Parts: sequence; structure tokens; C-alpha cells
Amino acid sequence: MIDLILQGMKCRAVRDIRSYQGMVSASTEGTIRYELENLGRHLINVQWDNGLRLNVFPNEIKIIDADLLWQ
Repeated sequence: MIDLILQGMKCRAVRDIRSYQGMVSASTEGTIRYELENLGRHLINVQWDNGLRLNVFPNEIKIIDADLLWQ
């Protein structure tokens, strides 16, 4: 199931994230595209400012404009 509630929110990597596509360094910013559940795992698809687009776990990112979630 795909969830678009966080779509467009800015986030930041809290640690280095490595994948077969490349690496996202800690503190790199990106834009959330969608959330999804896959095989019982909660993942977030992020378009990173360095050009990569990766699925990451929620504990690998921090939402920058979190204050907007509660308005």
C-alpha cells in the first residue's frame, strides 16, 4: 500500500545510507515521494538532492519541516 501523506516533505539523512545505486551521505537532504509497506516493512521513497532516489527505513531519515505535520 502506498501512502502520500508525507509527499513533498523535506528530510535529511541521519547517517550514511548505502545502496547498489550509490551512497547518500549523512546530512544530505531530499524530498519524500511516498511511504509504502513491503513484506511487512515500512519504507519511505526519497528523491535525494544528490540525484539518487531510494527507499529508506524511517529511522534513517529525519523530517526537516516536521512542524508542518501538525498544522
